[in-house]
Amino acid sequence: MFLKNVFCFTALLACAALPLSTLSAGEKSKSASPAPVQSRGENVRLLIPEKIYAVPGVETNVYFSNVVTVINPANYVFDVNCSKGRNDQKRWRFTPTKSDVGKYKWSIEVISMNGTVARAESKVIVLPPDAGAGRNITMLIVGASQTGAGVYPDRVAELMSRPGNPKFKTIGTKGRTGKHEGYGGWRWESFLTRWGYSNSKKMDGMHPDRPVGFNSPFLFPDKNGKGVFDLQKYLDKNNGGKAPDFVSFQLGLNDFFGARDHNIVQITEKSLGNMEKLIAEFRKLKPAPEILIFQHIPGANQDAFGQNYSSNQTGWQYRKNLDYYNRALLKKGRELNLTVVPIYMNIDTENNFPVKKQFINEGNPEKIFRASNGVHPAKAGYCQMGDTLYCYLKALLSKKK
Repeated sequence: MFLKNVFCFTALLACAALPLSTLSAGEKSKSASPAPVQSRGENVRLLIPEKIYAVPGVETNVYFSNVVTVINPANYVFDVNCSKGRNDQKRWRFTPTKSDVGKYKWSIEVISMNGTVARAESKVIVLPPDAGAGRNITMLIVGASQTGAGVYPDRVAELMSRPGNPKFKTIGTKGRTGKHEGYGGWRWESFLTRWGYSNSKKMDGMHPDRPVGFNSPFLFPDKNGKGVFDLQKYLDKNNGGKAPDFVSFQLGLNDFFGARDHNIVQITEKSLGNMEKLIAEFRKLKPAPEILIFQHIPGANQDAFGQNYSSNQTGWQYRKNLDYYNRALLKKGRELNLTVVPIYMNIDTENNFPVKKQFINEGNPEKIFRASNGVHPAKAGYCQMGDTLYCYLKALLSKKK
């Protein structure tokens, strides 16, 4: 579990007025979550989606450490009230069956020694397992390194192959079963402008020290060799000229990752401005695809951040940045009428991230396992990301005929 702190820094106060719920699939709506209850100076920032989508046969979780921004979730009791699922020490979990299809009230209280310090309400919506049956749909999955790993796109393709689902095809120039456009270190801006990248012309991204990278798959050379954004040409090459039915984006982490308290607001504004530009290009397609954007996942513990980033980034700073960005992303998603997917909620950051066996210290030759990757899950964690995306796709499929 990564480091957390009750201190709420000045820049993050600006997001206190942002909504505390997640946009449900394709809908504009007001938050169903009451404002947090503050007790004796405690500041517990709770982020719960307005609707929690679930599908029979797929485990749905709310990991408590992922939905609060505090120094140590173990200092709090998390009391979930719902007629479905079970309230464990570190999560609420529910694997519905076909008989569970329907809607259920769901609420959570965060309790300290001082009493209830935050609460929120939601609804669990168990979707029909045959939502979308009989249709032919295509999907474009776009993102950074977590997408580039290829695991969650494969997981979505696997789940979509189950009986009762539509005929499903992912498009892209990368990947195996689940094709995608995922590139390590890339930002929203990268897909709009990345062209002519070389060792002498490092344009963007988190890894400028790496060898020559790719051009954006959506840019093509004009007669002068300059890269021009041409989404239709991309679709001509990869989907028979047709627009995909769905497009998902896992982007923004490489913008906010290195932010600090003094510049997170400006970095987020620039990032979401580029998001709006990229999405506008996709909305020019006819028919326009349904667009889904991910709220990002928490990281592993400080051992993992130390392993990857030495003394250049802490898990706590990342967690503060994440909280600010995810709330701003939610607000922008509402404004643009996008489907905001709470990927952050359903991933086990304690057990489903990579570990490495290391000496305890130089004076003790015994080896123990320590977390070894700050923001990239192990296969099990990536599969949980795929589970969440699948449930939100099924929610959209249940509404569109």
